[in-house]
Amino acid sequence: MSEADLSILDGRLNYAQCWEDIAMLRSALAVKPGERVLSICSAGDNSFAFCLDKAAEVVCIDLSLPQLALAELKWLALQELRQSGLLTLLGLNPAGRRVFLYHQLRDGLGPMARQWWDGNESLIREGVLESGRFEQYLSLFRNRILPLIHRRKTVDALLDLEDLDAQRHFYNKRWNNFRWQSLFRIFFSKQIMAARGRSPEQFAHVNGPVSAAILDRTKHALTEIPIKSNPYLNWILTGHYPNLDQSHPYLTKAGIAACKSGDTKVTFVYQNLATYLESAKPNSFSAFNYSNIFEYLSPEAHLHILKLTHRAAKPGARVAYWNLFVPRSCPLELQDLYVCHRQKASSLLTQDRAFFYGDFQLEEVVK
Repeated sequence: MSEADLSILDGRLNYAQCWEDIAMLRSALAVKPGERVLSICSAGDNSFAFCLDKAAEVVCIDLSLPQLALAELKWLALQELRQSGLLTLLGLNPAGRRVFLYHQLRDGLGPMARQWWDGNESLIREGVLESGRFEQYLSLFRNRILPLIHRRKTVDALLDLEDLDAQRHFYNKRWNNFRWQSLFRIFFSKQIMAARGRSPEQFAHVNGPVSAAILDRTKHALTEIPIKSNPYLNWILTGHYPNLDQSHPYLTKAGIAACKSGDTKVTFVYQNLATYLESAKPNSFSAFNYSNIFEYLSPEAHLHILKLTHRAAKPGARVAYWNLFVPRSCPLELQDLYVCHRQKASSLLTQDRAFFYGDFQLEEVVK
């Protein structure tokens, strides 16, 4: 990724929420009490969930200052606010006190995060969890495209279904019509996604069409995964979480308590991942959440980071990451350093409630 590409990523908030299934990630990494985790920060949601596993420390690393500023604000709100205040600040409760709550927290932020939010208070006023480039893209689909396909009562009927047999029947008889297939393929094409949802530089290593793959993955989510327990699908179709206990773990009462407990230290690092790994002490991490970062990197960069990861990892450390459109898995050159748990990874992928991703990798460090 070029310096120009990095400057683009650093200038805007791309994700206000994490769109990798945290249930999959926690199952894959199986973090134990007292372990240290290195986690791609993104919106912070998935990193915070390791507090429920009583990790000793979670190092949240990112190249994007806006992403770190977002995660730092969420973390501070978790420490200082009650659940109702947290939900208000994030935009899940009606507007009215959001900016007031920000100013209550402002002095507790680091200088870079404070400066970023001072220049972007409008995002807080409008609702933080809707403010990312990707969330705005999904909002455009929900508010402009979906009404051209289905009436609101049809969407509500889908979300009210109680079992998979009913979902499959509904999908085949009422949902999967010509307008759904045609408008979906247009909206989720590489061209539209690059222009409105993701960045063109994020498709640098993508070859071929993408909309057909996303349509197939969406069908799987609508017919093979219970809708009631799928917060990602509920957000896409409604713009809210009908059941907080089925949303991001840090929003639940148990998650808030775990984050407040002090059992887990959360550290934010604004740095290139390879640079950080080069300076990390050997044998210092037991788990690595790499999100989908290898989607943006060349095979050579992927290889280099896995070599550095091996050095920083304890024996038996777990490494997890997703593939969206670009195939990345443990290179042949490193297969004496890692065990690839393909069967478990494939099984977890069938349960992926976020459903955008085409593959999932789970690798274990051998020393």
